[in-house]
Amino acid sequence: MKKILLTLLGLCASSYVFAESPQVQYIKGMYKESVKLESRETNNNPYYYLKYFDSNIKKIYARADKYNDITQGTTGCLDYMVLWQGQDLNPKAKLTFTEPSKGRVKVTIGATEGLERRSVTYQVKCNQQGNSCKITEIIERGKPFTKEMTKCLDNFYRTEIKNKKH
Repeated sequence: MKKILLTLLGLCASSYVFAESPQVQYIKGMYKESVKLESRETNNNPYYYLKYFDSNIKKIYARADKYNDITQGTTGCLDYMVLWQGQDLNPKAKLTFTEPSKGRVKVTIGATEGLERRSVTYQVKCNQQGNSCKITEIIERGKPFTKEMTKCLDNFYRTEIKNKKH
């Protein structure tokens, strides 16, 4: 009887370990779509992943686009792919997904030619059923994306738009 209980307990524990949270599944889906689009060379819109973000992060991207249009250039704030933490993605890069705390998913992107190993952490909020999620914050190099990008865009506005009427 003891052996049966221990076996059942072991099976339950091992199935729990391999169960992924809705947050991890959501982030994995976003990266899977990114690799799929890149491999088909149809990824002409660098912001295809906006649908995964909440309205606050989408507003930051909209503001950067607006400033780019005004100056007919780039703000320098969002001149990289956030998902891949660089200009280009290598679909062969090894991706590791971990959940350092509840609602946070860390993606470690393995080193590839010309790029070192790097990581990005997402704060993901899902409804109670876990079938509807949105990224509410992105942590890059230990700093919150929304705060850093807002600061960068504020500085860009002050120096390039407000003071140099286009």
